[in-house]
Amino acid sequence: MRIAVFSHIPSTRYTVTALSANFLSRCAFALFVASAAITTVSEAQAQAPAVPLSRNATAEQRLEQAEFAWAAGDYVRALTGLSTVLRSADAEAFRERIALLTGENWNTTLVAQNARAPRWSANGSHIAFEVGAGAARTTQVVRATEGFPVVAEIAATGVVFSADGARVAYVTGRGNEARVMVRSLGSESANTVAMPGLVPAQVIFANDGSLLVIAAATDSVLTRLYRVAPGAAPERLSRVEEVVSDLQLTRDGQYALYGVGGRSPLQIGTGRGFAGVPPRRQFALLQLVTGVERVIEGESPVLSAGSGAVAFVSRDDAGTHVQHLVLGGNSTPRVVHSTTEPLSGVAITPDGSRITFQQMPREDWELYTVSADSSAPERVTREIQHDLFPQWLDDTRLLAVMGEARHRRSHLYTGGRRIRLFHNNTVRTIAPEYEWVPSPDGSRLLVVAERDGDTVTPHRYLWCMDLTREVTVAELVQRVDDNLAAERRLRAAGERAFAPISAEVRRATSEVSTDRVYAYGFDLFQFDSKHISQPGNAKAREYLVNSYRSFGYSDVRVQEFEARAAVNQPTIATANILAVLPGTTHPELVYVISSHFDSRAQGPGADDNTSGTSALLEAARVLANRPQAATIVFASLTGEESGLLGSREFVRQAKASDMQLAGVLNNDMVGWANDQRLDNTIRYSNPGIRDIQHAAAMQFSNLITYDAFYYKSTDAQAFYDGYGDVVGGIGSYPVLGNPHYHQPHDVLETINHQLVAEVAKTTVASIMYLASSPSRLTGLSSRVVNATTTDVSWRASPEKDISHYVVQWGPEAEPMRYRQEVRVARAQLSNAPAGTVVSVKAVNSKGLDGWDWAVSRVGAN
Repeated sequence: MRIAVFSHIPSTRYTVTALSANFLSRCAFALFVASAAITTVSEAQAQAPAVPLSRNATAEQRLEQAEFAWAAGDYVRALTGLSTVLRSADAEAFRERIALLTGENWNTTLVAQNARAPRWSANGSHIAFEVGAGAARTTQVVRATEGFPVVAEIAATGVVFSADGARVAYVTGRGNEARVMVRSLGSESANTVAMPGLVPAQVIFANDGSLLVIAAATDSVLTRLYRVAPGAAPERLSRVEEVVSDLQLTRDGQYALYGVGGRSPLQIGTGRGFAGVPPRRQFALLQLVTGVERVIEGESPVLSAGSGAVAFVSRDDAGTHVQHLVLGGNSTPRVVHSTTEPLSGVAITPDGSRITFQQMPREDWELYTVSADSSAPERVTREIQHDLFPQWLDDTRLLAVMGEARHRRSHLYTGGRRIRLFHNNTVRTIAPEYEWVPSPDGSRLLVVAERDGDTVTPHRYLWCMDLTREVTVAELVQRVDDNLAAERRLRAAGERAFAPISAEVRRATSEVSTDRVYAYGFDLFQFDSKHISQPGNAKAREYLVNSYRSFGYSDVRVQEFEARAAVNQPTIATANILAVLPGTTHPELVYVISSHFDSRAQGPGADDNTSGTSALLEAARVLANRPQAATIVFASLTGEESGLLGSREFVRQAKASDMQLAGVLNNDMVGWANDQRLDNTIRYSNPGIRDIQHAAAMQFSNLITYDAFYYKSTDAQAFYDGYGDVVGGIGSYPVLGNPHYHQPHDVLETINHQLVAEVAKTTVASIMYLASSPSRLTGLSSRVVNATTTDVSWRASPEKDISHYVVQWGPEAEPMRYRQEVRVARAQLSNAPAGTVVSVKAVNSKGLDGWDWAVSRVGAN
């Protein structure tokens, strides 16, 4: 069967590619299988034309070939081609195209290494952001100039600026001790604003310099709006006898807008419940000069930046409506769009002429724009991932983000184009984004993001993107050259590592079958939900036991335990299913490949995580007759969706039995592809395992791999908690970008089974290396003997086939400067003063290096 599909290449050109489909002989499901396999083309087919370009090829031809190579994941060839174009006379003509292929098109500067909730002053002269966590959060204010110098540190949150950016106001304290403070940025002290008998919740500056404060009487939660002028008693402005909150002010200062009803801001974060409190469905507009207050039925109101208009959402039995209201006079709201589909997230242009909103026509949020004159809405996005949080930078440029909460990316929509904004300018490491705040004039963008791919540690970086300064050709040359060097190092290191067992690994990975991968997924899909509270969980357990036994495993274990699906629920019997492949040389050392097989109660979980289970089963089948030096446990884990229950039980029993667990590969959600590329993310705690998995993917599969320091909220967390940073594995790319994630429509026809098969190949190759090579050494210590000599020692490797140890050391800036090989678990080093970084790994008789270095500093122990 030949199926033609269009594969999108980053150059925005399209090419027709043919797919060969050799499906299982399940006649009743032949067409169903075909539809499931159309999702993407293989990487071999996506690669650039094999015919080499002539010496007279144009820069356009060279760039197009580089773009095809990039799409195929052949980054060395792609970057080599890009480097050639950037050094040609046509470099400037292709500068933006290459910039957006490889990263950012605009200059980005670090503002702070630990920041949340950034905010601009109205004139763009200063930036405030929060640092720390919980009750210890504070605010820093920096000047929005080169270097972002700190001008104030404030022990409070929710800091707001005056119109001229010269003063800040904030609420400090809690409960009846809360008070409003005002501080000049040129002063080290703040003044308390007198509000006797009132407890403030929110403050902003009015344009005349007075304060607008949402507050309640002492011992009450019924908040109202007050004006506080210097030397005057607070003046009540709002007249509604309901809670008011979420205060906004029009840029000209004529109108205040605030929510009416719902939860009191004085209750949020106090632990006091909201039982019986209806959701907020109203807001009010207050004309500050006349005092006229107008209550409007609607929610999520957004003010235009310059025209005096507001957009909002209303709901009734007929559906959801986007409404537009011009401020002033006796104008009434006008419905500009209505739908019965889910709708949210309105934004309005500064001139008030257009409104953008997010609507869900199928499984994912898309963006639409409608004119204030009620014309038909224009669809802005067509990306299968969620498109969210629209903001207008000006009347022609729309900012929005794409993806799920743990891996969102910002884009600019203008002139019919979608332009990626933030990136970390590297090939492999992902950069999840969390917050986006444009400057008042739309020329700069603050982004809170994990530019280093670290999603685990609590810090988040704050970056400022200058949308008026594009990267130069020289800067691009440096970016491309740096990435090319990194890719060559990664590829060369991986080829050296696998060389002793490359032929053996290739024979194994060549046996991975996409047809079998589909068959596992099809069979498991028949059980519907596999949540521990559903009958499908027991059916899946039986299927897994029978599958492992059919592969020839004699040691298949049912690790039973009882757990609760939720708090206050009765206990439920469930079990992990384990298949054990004993090691041939040092069977006491154990490596685990795991995937949870349960799903959410609401759906079958085809991607989350039947896809990971299918890859695990195929890896187990291929390796059944290929025992490695160390023992391998194939662990089908239950109860992940109920709180990592299965993995925590596995770790509990492993620790109780003193299992020498050396490393773990945990695969979760590996089957969804949003385009023609077969790509996924290595989610790791250990960089050594990360690099082995990159090498395995590059050499033995068509999988394109990215990476992120990521293990939270997955079964990898349980292994990390029990055994430390010995975890790798594969998850979706973009991370959790699948719009079917945790939805009833996470069904089999959304899965790319070729992608799952490539993950299985990468997993087989990775575990063959890990289980055949020395594990990371422990007990590394050092002792300075004299000015020229330092002794280092470590525990002997637990493997029985060690040939020698490699010791490398040097200063922090060059930690691998010196090298020594020894045959015992100690060495004597010269040029190793206190602070020197020392790294040691073992090498076995096959010539396989240990997969990670033991690292220490001289004088640190």
